Amino acid sequence: MPDLPIVSIVTPSYNQARFLEETILSVLNQDYPKIEYLVIDGGSTDGSLEIIRRYQDRLAYWVSEPDRGQSHAINKGFHRANGEILAWLNSDDVYCPGAVRAAVEFFESHPDVALMYGRADVIDSDGTMVSSIPWEDFDAPGCITRHRYPIPQPAAFFRREAVQRVGELDERLNYCMDWDYWIRIALAGLKVSKIPQTLARYRMHGDSKTGKELIKLREEMVGWVDRFFSQPQPPGIAVLERQSRSGALLTLGRQHFHAQQYANARRALLKGILQYPRNLLSDRALLLLTLSMLPKLAIRLAWYLKRSWYGSARPLEARYRAARVR
Repeated sequence: MPDLPIVSIVTPSYNQARFLEETILSVLNQDYPKIEYLVIDGGSTDGSLEIIRRYQDRLAYWVSEPDRGQSHAINKGFHRANGEILAWLNSDDVYCPGAVRAAVEFFESHPDVALMYGRADVIDSDGTMVSSIPWEDFDAPGCITRHRYPIPQPAAFFRREAVQRVGELDERLNYCMDWDYWIRIALAGLKVSKIPQTLARYRMHGDSKTGKELIKLREEMVGWVDRFFSQPQPPGIAVLERQSRSGALLTLGRQHFHAQQYANARRALLKGILQYPRNLLSDRALLLLTLSMLPKLAIRLAWYLKRSWYGSARPLEARYRAARVR
């Protein structure tokens, strides 16, 4: 046991009393013996403090005070963490039994890996499984150009070496801080790998940021592209600027379209197509969205085709692929 690495897990929380206890217990009930657990609360007023105090003797650290957002809360936790392996688990997600042990065993047998991730399931507010999140290889250039989320954040663990190399989370980001962090780790030359085991359950519910603020997420990613390519990048990444900018604008336009905000959809889609016209031929959904830039009759046709092709509601799995935040 003395030779086992410490795993530091940070839970940022703000007014999530409905789910917080289940999250805490999913960490405390892990079968791995050397977990350092820190809960960073942003000054909740919904009964979260009573739940945290109930388990405070099993926490390495906790605090409840105003902060500058989720990224700041996670960074505060990492500043106090002592573990060789780090992770964060949001206050509405849960670990599967044995998740931490599986992560440590993988790191122990793969010393060259800095970031690893497993599978994750989607659950609803009652904890009922809805679907499995697509399990894909991580490809940094593909993430930059297509703005996809191949790594389910609650199922990810990384070595302290990664923090030492790339620094902390970008506190300017409120939604895609995890996506940005995985890209930074990969571009720093650190190895990313995956395992087939399901390590976590990601909760989709009406009050989650992912469910409520998808347009803000996509707007944030457009700004991310501007900042990212304003800095010197390796030649193989620098050439992706137009394609990346197009992808960010098109996903923003797609989100405006699903929200029936057609004027905004037209502007974002037109800009995205002009940046990288070949994206227009990437899939039929994008072709459908371009119809929304036409007069009202064409908009009605596009909306009819959307319902015919995809049904009246987007599957949760498709919503996750469009945006993973918290």
